[in-house]
Amino acid sequence: MLRSTVAAVLHSLGHAAAERTRETVRRAVKRERRLRIGVDIRPFYEPLTGVGWYLYYILHELAKHDGVELHLFGDARVTDEGPRLHAAIPANAHLCAFDLRGRGRISRAARQLTAAAYVLWMEEIGCDVFFGANYFLPRLLDAVARRRVITVHDLTYKRYPELLQRETLHSLETHMGREIARADAIICVSESTRRDLLHYYEVDQSRVVTIHSGFGSIAEPVPMEGLPPHYILFVSTIEPRKNLGVLLEAYAKLRETYDGSLVVVGRVGWKSEEIVARLRDPRIVHLDYLEPRLLADVYRRADVFVLPSWYEGFGFPLLEAMAHGVPAVAARTSSLPEIGGDAALFFDPRDARELAKQIERVIGDAELRSALIDRGAARAKEFRWDRAGEQTLEVLRRAGAD
Repeated sequence: MLRSTVAAVLHSLGHAAAERTRETVRRAVKRERRLRIGVDIRPFYEPLTGVGWYLYYILHELAKHDGVELHLFGDARVTDEGPRLHAAIPANAHLCAFDLRGRGRISRAARQLTAAAYVLWMEEIGCDVFFGANYFLPRLLDAVARRRVITVHDLTYKRYPELLQRETLHSLETHMGREIARADAIICVSESTRRDLLHYYEVDQSRVVTIHSGFGSIAEPVPMEGLPPHYILFVSTIEPRKNLGVLLEAYAKLRETYDGSLVVVGRVGWKSEEIVARLRDPRIVHLDYLEPRLLADVYRRADVFVLPSWYEGFGFPLLEAMAHGVPAVAARTSSLPEIGGDAALFFDPRDARELAKQIERVIGDAELRSALIDRGAARAKEFRWDRAGEQTLEVLRRAGAD
């Protein structure tokens, strides 16, 4: 209707006026349809951790808006051996995948053809903007993304490259410079991460925005069997960046006065052989990845939660602990003071003695413990996914506009 109405008068206009009018029409027509957002859903290919949960909540918040059309892109192929999603996707989102299950072994030539067809499919959809929640867009999406927004969660690969696996470090160093230069907007999950990004890259500050992640609803706890009656809790992947060694040293100092255990929840990551050997102690309980309802029970029954990481872009476990009513102690580094505020105690991540003293304070001072629990619960409520979703959508709208 809009196109035909204006077209009738274009012949009576001069060339310059006609071009201006056509541009006005193009913009108006674009406003008439919903914003098409292409989303990289690779983080859903594994059990959800920090980035996966971030994408899960942001995606579901975006899906609540009538003016948004979500197209989800992952692997170009879905076969009997292919990746399965570990997260539910919004009912109104469009999962873009070829279903080749039951077709037998896929030849190399067929894989290449499928990948090429996937690119053509993406081109046909014509997304206004692509969203990469995991630092950079994969190769196929990169080929068609004319407008893009990425989320950078931390700059560990710049600040502490020795704490990352060689493959991860190589991937980030290879892709991030190009991705940051090409991104129309960059979301950082904390002001700490934003400061680091601006320090290490020459980028227009106006393209880099801080949007704090949120905290989802608390799972209804299911009793976890075999837990000790009293314990200090650590929840995260076991890897060098998490600095679990300093907590083990602090716990060794506390054992003379504290009769509780240390409970470590998390998968074993890279370069952790020495730490895992130290977990083989009768008073230390190591649990693998736990589903949310069991983890909720483990949180709620802890005497104190400790997050001793050398570096965190946001620090979800700290927020989780506060939301579950557990007094928390965290390293005085990166984003953790920004997230914890006055609702946690902090320590130098190099100092096991200071950590032991902070744990003693929480366990031995009932008034302090109660204050931390109250402040933590209030602090956790400040981090809302609905707000993060609204702010993210605004960034996507601006990036996707002509």
